[in-house]
Amino acid sequence: MGPTLANYDALWLLAALVPLGVACAAWALQMSCGFCSVEPPEFWHAVTTVVLIAVANCVLRLGLQMTGSAYGMGPQYLIPALATSAVIAMALPTTPFSAMTITVVQIALCVLIYFGLAWLQELIVTSFMML
Repeated sequence: MGPTLANYDALWLLAALVPLGVACAAWALQMSCGFCSVEPPEFWHAVTTVVLIAVANCVLRLGLQMTGSAYGMGPQYLIPALATSAVIAMALPTTPFSAMTITVVQIALCVLIYFGLAWLQELIVTSFMML
């Protein structure tokens, strides 16, 4: 078995990967705005919006856990998507329907980025194992 992310120090891993994840999510927000014919925000505005989305979803997750309502498809997927759309609708000059479309496209782009990075990591680990 090759090296995995579990073999590294968690603090250094967070320090390296959190800014990369925020930057990728901000880029995905810009691309999804362009895809949905909405004026894309500048990069730092997109970063601020992504951080606001993360904070809103953390508060939402905490509230759902404290009330015991965190189980099921609604609290796991639909309510965070609606919260994300609400933050996008407030942070960008767009309508709620366009914000929901931007959210769906952003989720798809982030999934592609995640699977692309996971594939790249496995490719690198496999190539080192073959040496």
